[in-house]
Amino acid sequence: MHNLASNASAESAPFRSRPALVTELAPVVRRAQLVDVLQLAALVNGFAADQLLLPRSTEQVALALDNYVVAVDAGGRVLACASLDEYSPSIAEVASVAVDRGFQGLGLGTQVVAAAEQIARQRGFEQVFAMSLAERFFSSMGYAVVALADYPEKLARYESLVAGGVAIVPKRCFAKTIAE
Repeated sequence: MHNLASNASAESAPFRSRPALVTELAPVVRRAQLVDVLQLAALVNGFAADQLLLPRSTEQVALALDNYVVAVDAGGRVLACASLDEYSPSIAEVASVAVDRGFQGLGLGTQVVAAAEQIARQRGFEQVFAMSLAERFFSSMGYAVVALADYPEKLARYESLVAGGVAIVPKRCFAKTIAE
């Protein structure tokens, strides 16, 4: 014998989904690792193709791996990156700041730049600079617009790149004091 009344009420009850067995974890910001090299180069060069960043070969990324920080998802996919390019014992640039287009606006750029600044502090730098078209972003992080002429090392690098056939898009120069 069937109990139709209880079956009817069970069918009309709201659908209850099972609890999720896997929850999506927030991206982790960490120092770059060898396994990240190909993804790092691809992320940076995606923006270099639009002349927003300078291009980096996989070899260049691999050789400078200690200078990169990344934000990765739970599967190890690189979602954002930044590097610290050292020009001299007193001058360092926060460079190659890139956030996967599908993950922009989530604070990942801020996190990787802050991590690059932390590396600069650990290495004894009191100030960093950055070249960018993203004025609001760097201003929101405490950077001030400064003259590129204040960084002759960067000007010399640009001259070398132009001589090698790399197109340089004019960008604003930003600086920030990071000494604690």
